[in-house]
Amino acid sequence: MAGLDLQDTIVAPATALGPAARGIIRLSGAEAWSIARSAFVPDRLDWPAGCRVFQGRWQGNRLRRRIPALLGLWAAPRSYTTEDVAEIHVSGAPAIVRAVLGDCLDRGARLAEPGEFTLRAFLAGRIDLTRAEAVLATIEAHTPSQLEAALKQLAGGLADPVQALRDRLLDELAYLEATLDFTEEPDVAPLDRSRLAAELATSSAELDRLAERLRAGERAEGRPLVVLHGPPNAGKSRLFNALLGQSAALVADQPGTTRDYLQAECTCAGLVVDLVDTAGVDTPGSLLERRAQQLRAELAARADLVVACCPADGPAAEPPDSPAPVLWVMTKADLGGGRQAGDWLATSAATGAGLEELKAAIAEAVRQPTEALPAAAATAARCHESLVRAGEALRRASEAVQVGQSDEFVALEVREAVDALGQVVGVVVTDDILDRVFARFCIGK
Repeated sequence: MAGLDLQDTIVAPATALGPAARGIIRLSGAEAWSIARSAFVPDRLDWPAGCRVFQGRWQGNRLRRRIPALLGLWAAPRSYTTEDVAEIHVSGAPAIVRAVLGDCLDRGARLAEPGEFTLRAFLAGRIDLTRAEAVLATIEAHTPSQLEAALKQLAGGLADPVQALRDRLLDELAYLEATLDFTEEPDVAPLDRSRLAAELATSSAELDRLAERLRAGERAEGRPLVVLHGPPNAGKSRLFNALLGQSAALVADQPGTTRDYLQAECTCAGLVVDLVDTAGVDTPGSLLERRAQQLRAELAARADLVVACCPADGPAAEPPDSPAPVLWVMTKADLGGGRQAGDWLATSAATGAGLEELKAAIAEAVRQPTEALPAAAATAARCHESLVRAGEALRRASEAVQVGQSDEFVALEVREAVDALGQVVGVVVTDDILDRVFARFCIGK
């Protein structure tokens, strides 16, 4: 966001361009009120002081006649951006919205950059960085779960616990540095090293829990990734179709039918997961087959659960190379092969046997035991590393206190943790972070 002049008065449509009952043009800055009032004719002749909404007509240079309009005025600092803000409400016809926008530009406003209204709110301290990201997440939400996570984040679901912990660490850091700088002063109590070590260890554990909860809610849809794995012709695609209740994957008797992977939403005992059908585990020959095996391995490595499929009439499946838990399933149980199910879950895509039991087992295996911290996917990706880094710094600081290392070293580690948490809420911020956060915003937000 470098190069923006924050002293400019900015303007942009606050609603999407398209046929609608109402279109909103928003201005923010020192000249917002005067620009809006210069072309607005109120039904009343006087302009009462303060923030309020006026009914009247817009009389600009780009329209041949006056059009009905509402004008809302909010005075600094009691506005979203903490600047004077004006909103002009007119018919949502694109031609009218463009004409009113053009009138504002002609009168001295500058077209806002993407996310500039929210950026000004952040830089003025009206919102922290996680809430700024929540504004975008709210706009982009496509599902109820996405919207719920964004609204909770907007209400401080992520920022509040992080800020509370950072404030505690700042108190510890101030106490630690005071004992370094004023050791001879009678009113500075000696450093209680055992208490400090315990407090730092407790804060480190709390950060680990926050990071774990953030990871639990990191997926945009909150859906676990479940990957079907097994040898060629193990019945994975038929099982995939049977679990979905539709013919999504191509199936055939010859092995190697699936080269690419297929992914779809699947409801398992009330829990929605992303179910993936992959190529059979085999020795690749052609370039296409090597790519198929690479995709299969990548998906297994990212999975929350691997469903290892072994046909009742075929060879045993090799254990998947994945850190995820494995659910062993015997497919084609209706064929009555020589294999005994044992601890494996017997299923048949042809008869439907075992499918509901498999869905229940999938849900049980991936149901998140950790309460997810409400956060949009972009925020989770940005903040998780900072929380982990802060936790590791506090762990090192606690260990340093216990082994008698210098207080200067301890203070350095605590300062690193404080700065890492500052990056989460935006107290410590760089142009690179701001560019990454606001690059995806649309103009007018």
